[in-house]
Amino acid sequence: MLLKEHLEEYTKDQLLEQARSFEIKKCSGLRKAALIDRIMECFCTEEVLRSRMSCLTKEEMSLFRKACDMPQDISINQIMDGMQLCRYWLGSFEDPTDKFCVFEEVSEVFRKIDDEAFRTEQLRKGWLVKCVQFFVSYYGIAPLEIIYKLYKLKVKDTIDEMIDMLWEMPVDIVESCIFPMESFGIQDWPMDDPIYSPRGLLIHIPILENKEFEYLLNQQMDKEFYIPSVQQIEEICSIGYESSSLAYKKLESFFIRKMDMPYEHAVTWCLQVWANSYEGESPADVINKMSDADVEFESEKQMNEFVGLLMDAHNNTRMKENRGHNPNELTGRKLAGGMPTIVPGSSHAAAMLRDVAPQLKEMGIPVDLEGNADTIATSLYPNGLGGKAVSVEKKIYPNDPCPCGSGKKYKKCCGRK
Repeated sequence: MLLKEHLEEYTKDQLLEQARSFEIKKCSGLRKAALIDRIMECFCTEEVLRSRMSCLTKEEMSLFRKACDMPQDISINQIMDGMQLCRYWLGSFEDPTDKFCVFEEVSEVFRKIDDEAFRTEQLRKGWLVKCVQFFVSYYGIAPLEIIYKLYKLKVKDTIDEMIDMLWEMPVDIVESCIFPMESFGIQDWPMDDPIYSPRGLLIHIPILENKEFEYLLNQQMDKEFYIPSVQQIEEICSIGYESSSLAYKKLESFFIRKMDMPYEHAVTWCLQVWANSYEGESPADVINKMSDADVEFESEKQMNEFVGLLMDAHNNTRMKENRGHNPNELTGRKLAGGMPTIVPGSSHAAAMLRDVAPQLKEMGIPVDLEGNADTIATSLYPNGLGGKAVSVEKKIYPNDPCPCGSGKKYKKCCGRK
């Protein structure tokens, strides 16, 4: 598989955006073919690929090396690694096998740079990238001293050596930059404030681009930074959620043993629960997505058990607003966002949630069974079609079949806003 052929699938605007990220100058006037040649000329050099590939994590490098020899089947635990390698322009998934392949031009240059010095550098930078990935998801803004606490869990460099590596890393890989506190007028904050740093702050660039800096600081308030273990960083970066958490182990076991899901499906739904909680969405969104995917509960008892596990998982999900803490770890403090309200998306979900609503309310979980439903007038024929029609009002939810008979969901038909 050739990188040049892969780039031909991009639009010119997409190529120009990539050229800017590589700091390639004077490209806007080039035709698409010439632009691809310019990008290839810049990208496929030993200097550029060494700076980028030294930032690969241990798992990404392992997959990359194997794919240099032959296309690789991807397990569910390798999906994120494969996607990152694609994002870095080091390879792609071939059609129609979906196996991961390394671009031939990249593989050729890699053989030239793959020496002992490169491998040593890659081990250090690969771990630092994982620390930055945890930072991006669960801090967003942090003193360099906090990043160093993560880094030295596994590598015993000095903080200055770590900072030098951060400056060397391509911005499109770490998506973050170092700023002095003076840049934001907070240099006079108390030295015991968790955000205070004499060396500077690492900030996820989209937070600045989206003007979320002050909002995020207000959400995080004076909460201390959660310092994870090596295992937590490893599993969150490789799988996407904290699979070793007891709450998520119970949830995974429930999916496999009680709902007869294959392991891959169980992991996918655990990741969905984590993402749902991380984004502060209603837990009912998970139930609605399961309904959309034709995942059904066999009984009210099973539904009750799942809701309890779902809420336990929610309370054990790490959040950026809490500087990496989960809600259970901050019990007794006012949490950013509060407890989400459960709002059903279908009549089926509403019926099942109605049965467990008292239990949820006792747990302090608000339930709104009607707020997501429309009340429409419809006709029933209790004595058959030849009998007299009776007009009634009916609750209909977004994911219910549309009463017009189109076969579509209500939200995509007559209920479209």
